[in-house]
Amino acid sequence: MIEQLDCGDPLFQREELQRGQLRCIVTALLLAQSHTHTATLRGVPGMPHPRALRAAVAFVEANLSEPISLGQIAEAAGCSARTISSAFREKLGTSPMGYVRDLRLDRIRHDILSTGDRIGEIAYRWGMTHLGRFAGEYRSRFGELPSTTAARG
Repeated sequence: MIEQLDCGDPLFQREELQRGQLRCIVTALLLAQSHTHTATLRGVPGMPHPRALRAAVAFVEANLSEPISLGQIAEAAGCSARTISSAFREKLGTSPMGYVRDLRLDRIRHDILSTGDRIGEIAYRWGMTHLGRFAGEYRSRFGELPSTTAARG
């Protein structure tokens, strides 16, 4: 393959062909030596079955207005806290508690825009208990304070 990439033949100079060949070479090199991503490259399941992740997400959504702990999420998924945390990070790009926070913030934003309720009432309704921390998390996620969102709504 490397000889084909280096030869002057116009067929092998096509960008899509070179890209495919380079991908094959890199994959072969990555599979030649074991490392932390070997199982993923070989398609070996290292995470819990997607059913466990779906069960965890369903639990979070059903209990979003209540206090939720990592232990409860793991129990609902039938996995250890470490295993479900790894699954969330790999499949959803966040931690389980980050997922809870972001989902709550999304629901709060929706309610701010669609109801006339006070911001504090909405935040408490969705399980936010510390309004100062809530305002900071909201601003971090949406780039504005909840009061700015309410003024637009």
